[in-house]
Amino acid sequence: MSGLVIGLCFAFASRADAQCGISLKPNQSAFARALPMPAERAAPQEAATENREEATIVGLWDVKFISDNQVVDEGFDQYHSDGTEILNDTPPPATGNVCLGVYEKTGPRGLKLKHPSWIYDPTNTIVIGRAIILENITLDRGGHSFRGTFTIQFRDLAGNPLGPDFSGQLRGDRITPD
Repeated sequence: MSGLVIGLCFAFASRADAQCGISLKPNQSAFARALPMPAERAAPQEAATENREEATIVGLWDVKFISDNQVVDEGFDQYHSDGTEILNDTPPPATGNVCLGVYEKTGPRGLKLKHPSWIYDPTNTIVIGRAIILENITLDRGGHSFRGTFTIQFRDLAGNPLGPDFSGQLRGDRITPD
């Protein structure tokens, strides 16, 4: 996540860690790859059907966070009908790669998500702030995939910015048992 690293280096000098898979360490984005990426596409479990039901985000997704045409993070994202969400992304489990969020509908196929996580000092022992992931997503008409944007805000424990926000695009593909 080179843009993220550059933007936060001034605040954390040599290194810092944000949980939920946001690595603030230089050269730690081994999962960053050039696009295009193959997608797992299949018929959605609870998507729009012949009877014209509204497409739904509820289900399991393969989601990619993209910046400067590079995948900077990827995860399996589970959306629940009660407005909660769980993301399990690519960083090692010891860095806190499973985290929680909440979402709400903004239209027939749109939603917004808020996903808080912790930022630690360079020793990974003291919480020094929060990274808040904000997403705006639009489902395709059939509920097979989504596209959107994300912004990550970095704040100290008092809510003051620790560095510039980091933004990019999202791409999600529904995972099914097929």
